[in-house]
Amino acid sequence: MGGRGDQGWLRPLAVLVAASFVVNLGFSAMSPLFPYLVLAIKGVLREPPEAAGTVEAHAGAVELGALMAAFMAARAPVAGLVGFLSDALGKRGVIMLGMGIYTAAALGFLAFNDLTAFVGLRALQGVASAMVWPVAEAYLAEVTPKWSRGKAISIYSSSMLIAQVAGPSLGVAVYKLCLAAVGPGGLILALKAPMALLAATCAASTITLLLLPPISRGSTRVEGLRGVIRGLRDLPPTVSRSLKVMYINGLVNGLAMGILNTAAVAYVVEEVVSDPLYIGIFFTVFSLVAVPATMLAGWLTDRVRRRKPVALVGYFAGRAAMFLLPLTRSYVLLLAVGVLISMVFSLSAPSMRALQADLAPPGLRGTVFGVQQLFYNSGVLMGALMGGYIVEAYAERSFRLLGYDLTGYIVPFWLAGGMGLLTASLFALYVEEPSPHQD
Repeated sequence: MGGRGDQGWLRPLAVLVAASFVVNLGFSAMSPLFPYLVLAIKGVLREPPEAAGTVEAHAGAVELGALMAAFMAARAPVAGLVGFLSDALGKRGVIMLGMGIYTAAALGFLAFNDLTAFVGLRALQGVASAMVWPVAEAYLAEVTPKWSRGKAISIYSSSMLIAQVAGPSLGVAVYKLCLAAVGPGGLILALKAPMALLAATCAASTITLLLLPPISRGSTRVEGLRGVIRGLRDLPPTVSRSLKVMYINGLVNGLAMGILNTAAVAYVVEEVVSDPLYIGIFFTVFSLVAVPATMLAGWLTDRVRRRKPVALVGYFAGRAAMFLLPLTRSYVLLLAVGVLISMVFSLSAPSMRALQADLAPPGLRGTVFGVQQLFYNSGVLMGALMGGYIVEAYAERSFRLLGYDLTGYIVPFWLAGGMGLLTASLFALYVEEPSPHQD
């Protein structure tokens, strides 16, 4: 499977795309409602947010950061271990088990109204995430020819994005319908209604994965854990250096993203718009513009047979745009900056993953992808914890710069942007792209 003249990779791509779309539809349906659910359970939000006026979202920043941290604290070590084991023992079973754990976690969210339980369930989702997404990408890298790899990874990534176009609006619609049925007194029940949809989509995705064929034993399969260790030890120096730089970048980027994700939720709800309808529209537009950019990235890098230049364009432009976000108080301007960030990140992300797959030897890609996720998720873990406290410390402060009064939210956003520009520079200087004829 995966030979240069072989189209056998199209079937597993189709299965993974279908499974990815279904489960991400459920996750994206919940995403715009989850912060409100946390605030409601904590007691900060006692009436529907669309009727509440100003929502003090920063009051839940620490809890939101803790929930993200729990997810990453579980995902980081499991990603490294599972990537290693998937190379030695097989990827299909790991992916299916992870999706089953996703289903169990979604059912758990329906059963509990306690933030401590939520932390444990987010950790369980972190375990599942580590078993599904990096292993699935490594699976695709194994079964696709090199110059179809960019397209395959982009199509796979686009399935997530297309789901995220429809999902947020679907989730808000489910919430609004449930709220109309139960009234304001059933706010928590209404906010949890999209979680039932998530449980159903996780179960459907698990069933879909039964159609995924195992990777045939052969030249792309190492023999046991010793074979994985031996393969890593024998990497060429330029490949080893490039992968190590990408690991460092993953750690720093994760730290920046953890800070940014915590800050962005609080900033948008508190400073720009509080109605979940507009949050859902933002997520939808963000994902909608990412789809053509992601597809373009895959086609372009396969066409020109270069990954690094495309990745760098997205790296530098996306990180620079972070500096603009805390300057936008208008919802229209927020959408415009969000569109810019979405497009440039969508150019860089699949290009970087395809480059990483090109650098990794066949049979070791699960390990390489897993270690990358270990570093990235460890950074997000630290960033999520830091982000909550940074937001609480600076959200109600203001700074005067060049004659302008700026909100204290510039601190987490500009800190994340500066970290991103640093990692882009390291990537430009020290990551070496392999020869177009090398696989």
